[in-house]
Amino acid sequence: MQKNLHLLVDRWRKVQKNLHMDHKLHLAALAATALLLSHCTTAYDRASPAPPPAAAGTSRYHSEVAERPGLGTQLGQEIHRNVADTTKFYRKAATTPDAVATFHYNDAEGAKLMAEMSGHAVRRSGTFDLVPGKLRVALASYYGDDPYDHYWSGGKAFVIGQPGQAYEIKLENLTKARMEVVVSIDGLDVLDGQAASIRKRGYVIPAKTTVLIEGMRVGGKLKNLLFATVARSRAATAFGESGARNVGVIGVACYEEDEAARRRARVEETYVRGDARAFGQ
Repeated sequence: MQKNLHLLVDRWRKVQKNLHMDHKLHLAALAATALLLSHCTTAYDRASPAPPPAAAGTSRYHSEVAERPGLGTQLGQEIHRNVADTTKFYRKAATTPDAVATFHYNDAEGAKLMAEMSGHAVRRSGTFDLVPGKLRVALASYYGDDPYDHYWSGGKAFVIGQPGQAYEIKLENLTKARMEVVVSIDGLDVLDGQAASIRKRGYVIPAKTTVLIEGMRVGGKLKNLLFATVARSRAATAFGESGARNVGVIGVACYEEDEAARRRARVEETYVRGDARAFGQ
C-alpha cells in the first residue's frame, strides 16, 4: 500500500510540473494526498492483531470448584426433631479445649490416596479413637447401617464416604464424666452452619454414652448431611472460595467439666428449690 502511495505522489508531481497547476489546484492535490494517507492508515490498523477479549464475567473459581474431585458435605432435607439443648455445662477453661482432633473423609479413591500419602494405609471397619481414652467416633449411614470403612495411616483416619448418601456422626464418650464437644464439618459449626470456632458451645455427652449428630442447623432448621461434590457442598455454596478450601475435614474440640463449679451450682439450686412455695409467695 505504501509503495503504491509513493508512485501516486510522484506521478502527481510530474503532472503538476507539466501542467503548471495554479495554487488552488495544488491545494486540492494536497487534500487528496492526505485523504489517501488517512485511508491507508485505517487499512493498516484493521490488519493489526485484535486486542484480547475482555475477561469473562464469571470468576475462574467457579469452574475450578466444579472440576474438583472427591466429596464434600451438602445439606439435604429438613429433619423434624423436638430437640432443645438446655443442658448447662461448666467448662474448666471457657475458651481452651482439653483436646482438639480431626479426621478426613473422601470417596474411595481419594481416601486411599490421602492415607497412602500419610504412610502405610490399612483399611478398617467400625469406630475409631479420635481422642484416645476419651472419645470414639464413626461416620455411618443416616438410615442405620454399619459405620463406613476407613483407612488408618500415620495415626490418622480417612473415612470412605459414599456419594449421594446421607450420613450421621456417632460420638462415644469413653470417660466417667460428662463431656462437651464442639463439632465442625468442612470448617462449619454443626449448630449454626457458620464458620466453626472452638469458642462456641457444643453438644454435652453424658458419661459412657453415645450421641448421634444427624445434621447441621442453619437458620434454626436442622438439615441432614449428604456426601456430595465439592461444588454442591454447604461450604462452597454458602461461603465461596474460602469455604471450599475446607471440604473433607471433620473436627472435634473436647471440653472437660469443672466438677467443683457444677457441684456449687447444684447446691445453690437445692437451696432455691427448698424455699419454693406451692401456693403464693
